[in-house]
Amino acid sequence: MEENFKEFYASYKEQIDEFYFQLKKAKERYIQHSFIMAILLCCIFLVGTLGLLRISVTTFLWEIIVVCIALFVVCFGSVFIRLKPVLTKMTEKIMLDIIKYISGDEQAKFIHNSMISQESIADMELFNLDNLKYTGKNYIAANCNNNAMNFADMEIYYYKDKIDEEVFYDKEGNRQVKEVVRKVKKQVFQGCYISATLNKKIAEHIYLIPNNIGDVIINGKLNDYLTYKGNEIELENLEFSKKYKVYSDNEIQARYILSLSLMEKINNIDDIFPDKKYIVFKEGRRFAICVDGIQIENLRKTLLPLKRREDIVEENIKFIFKRLYNLFDIYNILDLGDDLYV
Repeated sequence: MEENFKEFYASYKEQIDEFYFQLKKAKERYIQHSFIMAILLCCIFLVGTLGLLRISVTTFLWEIIVVCIALFVVCFGSVFIRLKPVLTKMTEKIMLDIIKYISGDEQAKFIHNSMISQESIADMELFNLDNLKYTGKNYIAANCNNNAMNFADMEIYYYKDKIDEEVFYDKEGNRQVKEVVRKVKKQVFQGCYISATLNKKIAEHIYLIPNNIGDVIINGKLNDYLTYKGNEIELENLEFSKKYKVYSDNEIQARYILSLSLMEKINNIDDIFPDKKYIVFKEGRRFAICVDGIQIENLRKTLLPLKRREDIVEENIKFIFKRLYNLFDIYNILDLGDDLYV
């Protein structure tokens, strides 16, 4: 990863120069606007105060000075607020360029306000969307090593009725208690959803589900939340079995695909992304993995500094690069390879 980043960053210097050139122009424009706005507000304040209250400047000189200074501070403080969307757009552009570099796909997409369709999520037959709700954003699509990849932030949740007691007093002053039913949001999963095509066809679904997932989301039934199918498969790797339960209708295929080598690779994913993960190898040529606790939105919020400092700029871009690189690397770990026979 380090060598890849150095190569990317070295080739990206001109683009960073362009970012800061545009940022300087926007900053100068907003400062001019803020100065003019501060002058106008001060004039309005002075005319209004002196005219309506009919007082002299010297009567409340210090108060007037303080108010005028406050107006200038507020106006100039708003410059950063107005620049924040510019910085965010810069980060989005950096993210897209990194995605294109890692995937080698110049047609790759990154769309902040878009999400993977609910139909695509349902098609993977992992979360039970009949009982659960889904929302998401930060959609990424790219072709990598001749395989289509999709990423997005995803939240899976449901609403549960919670009964509270509400105390009130009637007209006679008697204390009364009534039950009030409120809808409480319960989160099942929040993190990054990744799906990709595979080089080899899978005969049956294979599900890897976190062992003891919140005691099945606080003592519920597993199939209330997940649409897994098949029988539980006992694997020889005890360390792996502590982390995941495996379900499939084809035990021979499941044991063949989940080789000791692949289980070790999945353990390596756990070292990078320690929170719980759901993995499904879907019948056909596709897999999906849901990685809890990591969100593309956090990368999007990594803004470059207003004043260019090379060390901070490089550190911020490296942070984004590393996280995206690790997400793409999940495919290299889970790809079953051309040489696999199923």
